[in-house]
Amino acid sequence: MRRRTNPLSERNIKRIDTRPDAIKQTHGFQVCISREGSLHTKHFSDSLFGGIKGSLKKARSYRDSMLADMPPLEASRIAHTTNAKNKSGHVGISYRKYKTAKGKTTRLIAVSVRAEKGKTISRVYRYTKEDHDKMLAEAIAFREKLLLDRLKREGGVSGIIKAKSPLGVAKKAKKKAAKAVKLTRERKTAKKAAPAKKAAAKPAKKAVKKAKAKGRK
Repeated sequence: MRRRTNPLSERNIKRIDTRPDAIKQTHGFQVCISREGSLHTKHFSDSLFGGIKGSLKKARSYRDSMLADMPPLEASRIAHTTNAKNKSGHVGISYRKYKTAKGKTTRLIAVSVRAEKGKTISRVYRYTKEDHDKMLAEAIAFREKLLLDRLKREGGVSGIIKAKSPLGVAKKAKKKAAKAVKLTRERKTAKKAAPAKKAAAKPAKKAVKKAKAKGRK
C-alpha cells in the first residue's frame, strides 16, 4: 500500500508527524532541497516556533532564502534521466512484447510518467526494427514534455529555465541509438572477419619461423 502524502507538505517542505504511540514524538516541518548531488535539510519543530503556523512560516522563510542563493534547476536534467540498468537506457521507458492470436510478435515501447501527484500517465508505442529509433525518440519527448509541464505548474523550476527542448533531447537519443547500432554492426563484421584474418596470418608466421631457422643454421 502506497504511503499517502501529508496534505500540509509543499514544495521542498515535508510535514512530519509521528504516530501517537511512538516513544519519541516529532511534529514539525522538514525543509529538503537537492542541488548538484547534495541534500540540504533542516527541521523546524512546532514546539519551538509556537505551533504549526509558526513552524511552517519559519520553514518557508528558510526554504525561500536557500533557493535564492542556489542556482536554478535545469528542467531538462530533472525531466529526462538515463538508467544503464534499464534495457531501454531511460528512466520510465521499458520494452514489452506479446504474441497475437496468429502467433506474430508485437513489440512495444512503454512509457510511464508521474504527470502530477497521485496521477500516472502511461502510453505505448508499437515499433519494428526499422522504426525503433524514431519511436523511442517520440516516447522520450512525450515523457519529458509532461514532466516539464509538471515542474512549471508546481514551481519546481526557479529563475529562467535554460532547458533543451524535448525535440532536441529526442534527436540526441536517436543519434546515440544509431551510433550504438553502427558499433554493433562493426563488431559483428570484425568478429566474422577474424577467423579468415587469423587463417591468412598462419602462412606468414610459418614463413617467419622458417627464415629464422635457416638463419640459425
